[in-house]
Order: sequence, then C-alpha cells, then structure tokens
Amino acid sequence: MKLQVEKFVTGPIETNSYVLSNDAGAAIVFDPSTGCDAIIDYLKENGLTLEAVCLTHGHFDHFMGTPELVAAFPQAEVWIHKDEAFMLRDPEYNGSYMLGGEFKYEGPLKEYEEGSVTMGSFTFEVLLIGGHSPGGSALIIDIHCFSGDALFAGSVGRTDFPGCDASLLFTNIKEKLFNLPEETIVYPGHMGRTTIGREKRMNPFF
Repeated sequence: MKLQVEKFVTGPIETNSYVLSNDAGAAIVFDPSTGCDAIIDYLKENGLTLEAVCLTHGHFDHFMGTPELVAAFPQAEVWIHKDEAFMLRDPEYNGSYMLGGEFKYEGPLKEYEEGSVTMGSFTFEVLLIGGHSPGGSALIIDIHCFSGDALFAGSVGRTDFPGCDASLLFTNIKEKLFNLPEETIVYPGHMGRTTIGREKRMNPFF
C-alpha cells in the first residue's frame, strides 16, 4: 500500500510534526506540538481518518498539540513508549516548565514497546533509542523512519535533560539506527530530513 508523509512545523521551538497516510485514507500524526490547525485542515481536506497520534518521546514540544487533535478526531488513540508515558504527566521531566508554565497530558494512552506494533492500519518496527530520553523511540515502516530527537541531519539529540544518557544514545544510534538500510529516510523532530546512509558517512558525531 502506498504511503505518504507530510511535514508540518508546529509549536514554540519549531517541532516537526508528520502526517503519515496511506491510499486507503488512514492516517497517523507523529509528535504534534501546539498550533495544529494546518494539520487538522490537511486531514479533513484530504478525507483522511486519523487513527492514532504517535509520540516518539515525552518532551513537551512533541506532544502539546495532542489535545487539539483528539478534540478534532475523538477516535484517535494516543501512543507512546511504556518507559516514556510518565513524562506526559510530569512538567519537570517533559520540560514544559521551561516555558514558564506546566503542561500535562492526562488523557488515555496506549503503550508500545520495542519490536513490532500495530496502530490502526499501520504496523511499525519500534527501536528503543534511549539516551535523549528514557524511552525515546524510532518507528520504522517501509523506508520511513520517524526518529524523534535521537538522530538529526548532521547532529544528535541533546543529552543535558533529566533522564538523558549520552553514551547510551550514541550506542543505540550506532547499533540500531545505523543497521537500517542506507536508503531509509529519516524524519527527525527538528530541521530537515536525511537518510541513514548520509548520517553514517557525514554525521560529525560518528
């Protein structure tokens, strides 16, 4: 089945939010930050059914738009790794206190683990890429990898937040992400997309 990925830049620190859809009209949104009007319009204008909101990790800028999407599409499930779910309820760990306030998401959650997981019409391979956050994950489907804040084009995620581990992050990227096919397209949480092959050859951290 043909897959399509559209990027939207949302929230106070320009987070990449992605809409993954198939030609049957099903969709998943990854990492929605605040200001999701354009995402909601895109889904409705294209007749897409939002089946899930998938969070790669629990930092505030990757989930603050979740209530907007759930309000517009009440059938959508919200997914996050089991080791990351607590962050949605804890402003110290999700970082929202840095905005001068506290943000929590206390709605229903479904939890995924490393391995295969099916969300609505989509089945992903989940790689646990802890280091930027305890349960930060990359989700892979076909040639598409949604890497959250683990791996960027020419960079890696920060490791100076609570729950970070720089050594673990580097190990996970080298032993897990860099074992994906080189043509795998990486959709990071900020900045532009890249490929696994490009990062193996050109990322200065490796």
